[in-house]
Amino acid sequence: MTALSRFWAILAAPNRVFDDIREGRVGWKQPWLLVSIPYMLVTYLSLPIQRVLVELNDKNLTPDQLDKQLEIMDKLSFLWVLMAPLGVLAVTLVLAGVSYLVVTMMSERATFKQYLSLSLFTGIIGIIGQFIAIVMLRLRGIDQIMTADDARISFSLRVFAPAGSPVLKGFLGSFEFFTLWGFVVLVLGLSRVFGLRRGQAIAVLVPIWIIYVGMLVAGEVFGGMGQ
Repeated sequence: MTALSRFWAILAAPNRVFDDIREGRVGWKQPWLLVSIPYMLVTYLSLPIQRVLVELNDKNLTPDQLDKQLEIMDKLSFLWVLMAPLGVLAVTLVLAGVSYLVVTMMSERATFKQYLSLSLFTGIIGIIGQFIAIVMLRLRGIDQIMTADDARISFSLRVFAPAGSPVLKGFLGSFEFFTLWGFVVLVLGLSRVFGLRRGQAIAVLVPIWIIYVGMLVAGEVFGGMGQ
């Protein structure tokens, strides 16, 4: 299969991608490229939104200090877009590295390169979710962002969290459609590529989910400090 066909296959017919990973017909570089391109676009589209959030949260800065901070952001924006692929790879390496310890306990034939490839392919689903959310925000209008909550469109249970509860918001935010979709595909991939039983594959997700929830809670805590 070509890179583009694998992009669509991981969404509609993931077993075809899993078989390519298992048989060594694809490595980690191709899925990294497939994840990086849309993530660079997501990063670029989110720059104006991040700018507005800085203006909202940095209320303790003087106008001159705020202008300088925004000027620095504008100068570094192109670098942030270029660095997006490295960010994706770094995060995936950390999550895959932590959870791979569980994989090795359950499968003798597992290799880290195969697991990294599988993790990057399933990461495409999450990036698509981010892209859809950013596009919806841009279509709604950046001028409509008055609070940090206005700068997010969530496909998660976070909407049911009470106000002023960052831990609960982060926890419920982890139950997000595209994230859960990616987890399901990862479970299927672990079973197909490494021969793990369904319960074993789900166990691999536990450290990933704990880290993910921790990141969401931290984002809720620190993201709301300036409000």
